[in-house]
Amino acid sequence: MIRFSVLILCLLICVGCGPQQVTVEDHQSTPAHIELQPPVTIESFVRRGEPFESTYTAVPERVVAMWQNSIETIIALGEGDRIVAGMGIPDRKYVRPEYRAAYDTIPYKDLKYANLESVLMMKPDLLVGWKSTFTNKMLQTPTFWQARQANVYIAESSLGAQSALTMDMEYKYIRDLGRIFNRNMEAERLIQEMQQSVAYTVAQTANEKPPKALFIEVEGKHFRLYGHKTLAGNIGDSLHADVIDTETPSISMEDVVEQNPDVIFLIVSDGEYSQADVIMNYVLTQPGLQGVNALRNKRVHFLPLLAVYSPGIRLSDGIDIVSHGLYPNLYPEGVPDLIH
Repeated sequence: MIRFSVLILCLLICVGCGPQQVTVEDHQSTPAHIELQPPVTIESFVRRGEPFESTYTAVPERVVAMWQNSIETIIALGEGDRIVAGMGIPDRKYVRPEYRAAYDTIPYKDLKYANLESVLMMKPDLLVGWKSTFTNKMLQTPTFWQARQANVYIAESSLGAQSALTMDMEYKYIRDLGRIFNRNMEAERLIQEMQQSVAYTVAQTANEKPPKALFIEVEGKHFRLYGHKTLAGNIGDSLHADVIDTETPSISMEDVVEQNPDVIFLIVSDGEYSQADVIMNYVLTQPGLQGVNALRNKRVHFLPLLAVYSPGIRLSDGIDIVSHGLYPNLYPEGVPDLIH
């Protein structure tokens, strides 16, 4: 196999800053060149209401993937050897165990983005990321990359909350990447596994009273509320939970007491994992919440943000955590723990 080395300027150590200049030594073997017949055209969005199309005549061979959804979904489809840079995962331990070997072979891996000059020197033919990735202040717009013979795919669920976020968006994301990488059967299998998991839980609990579920994130003295228009809420709705929602983006301690949820899903971002137990303890020790059913019955569970915000393949974890938390009698093994 042909091997190549791409040296990209020295890494500037810069904590908390924007995109950084990096050094990447690429020892990957050249992946197989696969023509797409007929060519595949995919619609994506710069922002809602502004679609753009990308046409693929061959499976991408040099992929820059931003954030965990992109990296792990491409690996799950069996195409991890095409990733030349994977950015946005803070630590290898948060990668699914079955994906770690493929993740380890990616030449450049870091939480922070490489800067534009460095990414250009990687010579990508596909960049996959979120809306926030493709701005003039970050890695430029899709038009910029298309002029350089590189396609861009933006996860629809990263565009913002102007409309409801749903599991169907994540299924489309997986399906689109399956088309781009000529892995249609693999994509459908991954989607069907998630759909079957939802269908099983719904069928087995059809005669149960819908449990009252609260999806929250700690924000100071209040909680950020994840209601029906969020992916977390959509998962709960699909699993026949009575999802607590309000007309405001937050919910007070007093409102939590009044709503009296049967189960609470405590959302934490990957940057908070090291403090997750402190955050949990804060919720569990609030004097005013001690009479709430979820606390009395020890049904407060972690729900990592990576499983409910533009998760791609990690939607399966979101489904598992929520279904196990809602229906402990059906899933006596307990709620999966992705944090510890």
